[in-house]
Formats: sequence, structure tokens, C-alpha cells
Amino acid sequence: MSDKKCRICSSLVLEFGHLYKCQSPACGGVFWDKRMVKKALRETPDALDKILSVAQVPKPIKGEVSKFVYVLRLKGEVDSVYVGMTGKHPYARYLDHIRGYKSSRHTKRRATALIKFEGPMTYEAAQKREPELAGELRQSSHAVYGGH
Repeated sequence: MSDKKCRICSSLVLEFGHLYKCQSPACGGVFWDKRMVKKALRETPDALDKILSVAQVPKPIKGEVSKFVYVLRLKGEVDSVYVGMTGKHPYARYLDHIRGYKSSRHTKRRATALIKFEGPMTYEAAQKREPELAGELRQSSHAVYGGH
């Protein structure tokens, strides 16, 4: 058991290497320890695979139903989020944002937690759902980045 608290709801979290998952079913937030992830990535060339393995992040799904839509919480602005679509598991994609791989400046510097994700779904469904979800979040007074 970790002594860390969820960055979204302050509940206790479970630790999986450098990945922390909120224990509250109502929240379900997830966050990476950015400092430790970046340190580990500098130390060994195969660190990324090890980080994902220890965190028990599922490998990408092959086939037609393999896409996810996800929401990252961003620091700096109240209720600021990023909405994206990926073929990787959202935990792995969130890690990519942290390490700056195919990442916008908003997510690389400001992502603090994975709030939620939906999927797996088909590419067509994810392509439709991403802007819908962004619109829903805008209607509930969130500052939304991404979600095109």
C-alpha cells in the first residue's frame, strides 16, 4: 500500500511500480510518478518496456476493436483537460505524453492524471466519440484541449 493519495479525489491509491491507481470506484483516476519515470528512462534503454510491465499495462489490442478515447487532467487552469484517441492502452499513451513522445506541449508539461477512458472500440466509433466527449466536457465548463 502506498502512502500517496489520488490527485483527483485524495483517496488512497494502489502502487504498480511508478503507476498509481485510485482505490475509489467513484473516481478511478490513474497517475504516473513523472520524476521516477523520467529517471528510469534515462538509466536503461529497455526501461520503457520494464516500466509498462511492472505497472501491468496491457499490450495494444490487435484487430478492428482496438481504439480508446481518454481524458487527461491538466494543471494550471481550473477544470482543464485533454481529450485524445489512441490504439495503445490509455495508461501507455499517458506515459508517452509524459515522456514527450508524440505529445503536445499541453500534455507533456501539464498532464497530472488520467481521469477516464472509454473502449476498446472501433476506429470509426473512437473517431466519432472523441469530439463528442470533448463537447460534453466543454458543456460542463471544462477547458478542453484536443478532442478533434
